[in-house]
Amino acid sequence: MGAVRISLMRLRRLFGPATAFEGAEMDPRTLRFRDPDLERRFRAEFFRHTRPNIRFGQVVGIVLWIAWGFVVRPYMLRSDQTIDLMVRYGLFIPVLLVGFGLSFTKAYERIWEWAIAAVLVVTMIGWVYYVHELRTMPPDFGYVGLILITAFTYTLVRLRFVVVLGLTLFASGVYLPYLFLSPGIFGIRVLLATFYLVSFGALGLMAAYRLEQFTRLLFVRERQLSVERQRSDELLHNILPDAVIERLKTHEGSAPLAEEIPEVSVLFADAVAFTEQAGRTSPELLVGTLDELFRRFDELADRYGLEKIKTVGDAYMAVAGAPIPNPDHATAAAEMALAVVEAAGELRWPSGDPVAMRVGLATGPAVAGVIGQRKFAYDLWGDTVNLASRLETYGQPGRILVAEEVASALDGRYELGPAEVVDLKGRGPTRVRFLLGRRGGSRTTG
Repeated sequence: MGAVRISLMRLRRLFGPATAFEGAEMDPRTLRFRDPDLERRFRAEFFRHTRPNIRFGQVVGIVLWIAWGFVVRPYMLRSDQTIDLMVRYGLFIPVLLVGFGLSFTKAYERIWEWAIAAVLVVTMIGWVYYVHELRTMPPDFGYVGLILITAFTYTLVRLRFVVVLGLTLFASGVYLPYLFLSPGIFGIRVLLATFYLVSFGALGLMAAYRLEQFTRLLFVRERQLSVERQRSDELLHNILPDAVIERLKTHEGSAPLAEEIPEVSVLFADAVAFTEQAGRTSPELLVGTLDELFRRFDELADRYGLEKIKTVGDAYMAVAGAPIPNPDHATAAAEMALAVVEAAGELRWPSGDPVAMRVGLATGPAVAGVIGQRKFAYDLWGDTVNLASRLETYGQPGRILVAEEVASALDGRYELGPAEVVDLKGRGPTRVRFLLGRRGGSRTTG
């Protein structure tokens, strides 16, 4: 049989959608993954999970050999007691101690299966010799010990199926010739010993095969879940700020996650004459230009430390100072506002007209939080948000209109136009100024 793809229907019954296992092909004889990199990763993870079992199994083996000695010695002939001590404390227990010690070495990951196999091979040979030499023990009793040793390989130690298969065949190859050639074993005893050794060996191989197959399928499933979790995390990080995600993880109760922030700077930017452009341009070209524009704004938000809140149609909203406080939030918002106007000026609508933005900036307190159950979002509310939106509405193309609080916070580091009073909807007469550019540099806005 060649390497074949594990039945997708079977995987669906075991774990879920078949698409989770695409590319995970196993050889049905050895259970190896056809993908060498996947096989290497599985071996490494399998070893990490198996090493504690190996150590535990070897300790249990040592304890059982010692306990076995105390149980059977009172029933042994004196000559058998000497052989028992020699084999038990001169071979079985030292071999297990050596294997246990090797499990703490750096090279053990490369040799662990060979090391365990060597320990078990020596133990099997020693066991057959032990049974043969003892007069107290029935000579055909050796199959019981070999069954226990092979069961040890796939229960406590959890060796791979191919290794269990090799050790099972070796056990039969060592014991069956002895069984048929020993003059002390004959008749029904030969038949029973053969039957038990072969049948338990076959059952053990089936168990080892199924255990490894399940382990490999679980490994692939966990890798797929890890990939999906990573994708979900990336999507979540694109929706919510990192700081908010961390708070959500520790947030208890059903109440919305919200906080009052004493000082933030809110930026609103709106594309001028967008509705007119929409009537003159195909949807694909229009949305493509808008996407390019907002992608540039996203890059600017990352550069100057602002958090993008949302886009509404052709309007872009960002905040400085939330969710992570920034003592110089007004400067960060001013820098981004200047860069937004400059970046928009580098683009044109599909019609050929230049792109122009109206920008409004306001500074003050706000309330921030996460709302919604589906399509939830991090949002900002308060008078500062409303003011920034109104300033953008009453602004001029290619210019940045800021509240008086923003001008005061900038502390003479930027050039601003003369103070004006505008009658803002919902606020009445409000002092505002146009942000012109950095002081000492060329003007960015007209």
